Amino acid sequence: MKRKEKKTYWRGIHSPFFFDLARHLEGGGRYVDVVYDKGLVKALEQIEGLRQNLRRSSDCIEVHDCGAGSRVFKSKSREVRKITRYVIQSKRVAFSLLRVLLFWRAHRRSVKILEMGTSLGLTTAYLAASGWEVETWEGCQQTANYARKNWKGLGCEGQINSKVGTFKRLMEESQGGWDVVFLDGHHDRDATLAYVECLKTKLNPGGAILVDDIVWSKGMKEAWSKLLEDSHWNATMTWRGKGWLFNRDGEIEQHLKLRKSYISLSKFNNMKLFTIVFAAITLLMSTQVQAQGTKEQMKTKSNAESSTSASGASKIFGEMLVFEINGKTVVKVSFDPILGRMGADKDALMASQQIGDFKFTSMGQALNVLSSHGWMVEHVWTTLERSGAVQHFILSHDVAKLTPVSPWLSKNTKKGTKG
Repeated sequence: MKRKEKKTYWRGIHSPFFFDLARHLEGGGRYVDVVYDKGLVKALEQIEGLRQNLRRSSDCIEVHDCGAGSRVFKSKSREVRKITRYVIQSKRVAFSLLRVLLFWRAHRRSVKILEMGTSLGLTTAYLAASGWEVETWEGCQQTANYARKNWKGLGCEGQINSKVGTFKRLMEESQGGWDVVFLDGHHDRDATLAYVECLKTKLNPGGAILVDDIVWSKGMKEAWSKLLEDSHWNATMTWRGKGWLFNRDGEIEQHLKLRKSYISLSKFNNMKLFTIVFAAITLLMSTQVQAQGTKEQMKTKSNAESSTSASGASKIFGEMLVFEINGKTVVKVSFDPILGRMGADKDALMASQQIGDFKFTSMGQALNVLSSHGWMVEHVWTTLERSGAVQHFILSHDVAKLTPVSPWLSKNTKKGTKG
């Protein structure tokens, strides 16, 4: 019988183990117990610099695919820039995995990880930067050679044990002893189930398997459903199209589906300056519609029995500015005081006041906190001031209803009176 997965944000998880895992995957910077020293920061900058170089590369690789094939490539000759863009793990995912590994490293005696599917080696470099003992398998010799060249350029080739061959053969030859296995290759139903079954005996006690692309195809969806039915895995969590599998002594059986809790910045990169005008019009129209609703209500009712003048969903707005001063990022979130008279959701208004008083250290941290409290980004634009570039964000929050803008209207006010 398939176990039912519970959808939740990381803040709503009660299990201490899963709460720690989820907050390091999805929480903002101030919610994680990870310290980034200068060496780590430099290593990550080099990895992301390599990612940008690979996105512009004109190299091609003759790929011998031992897995389930590709939806992007139709031939064996594949461009490195397209592999980088469409195949390898994103910066967000790789960085989240790094944070989890850094957190676990401080609480484990053994820190050995296996990556099944090396590709160009960028994710492998992130794993190595965590300080874990990294082993990675790749079915294609040319791809493995290209990855090794990348590691040599990054200076981390000595931290990575790279093996080439089919997963089946390497699995049979290996003694195991891993604490985490990242299964990121051969996305086939039967193959995935076979690998996971074999890994049961090769993981260290309390170890984890992270299965990639569990919604990539009908077969992979079926494979994940089968894994959920397996009583061996008493704790599981779905995260960004991937599935975590755990067999933990003393853990209450639970199966979670972790929701995203951040706003992607990539969709804002190509915003145009006309959004300034559009945002202003949106704000103006919202206020005018609200005022008109109040006026109509006063005409049709002899007594102002209720202060509510809008039905259905409405929005309240705020603003965020991001700029730099002396190399430090400054984030300012502000909400007009009128929101206290317009908004019907008192909890949201109280949270907004606290957000406005908080000093964020980065734009990403601010967006994480805002999105987790229901604030969404409507429009973004950048202006060039004398002191440098300033990013402007128009934020909105859905509310069930709005109260009149005019401050003299209240529930106890009679028609035609002020105050």
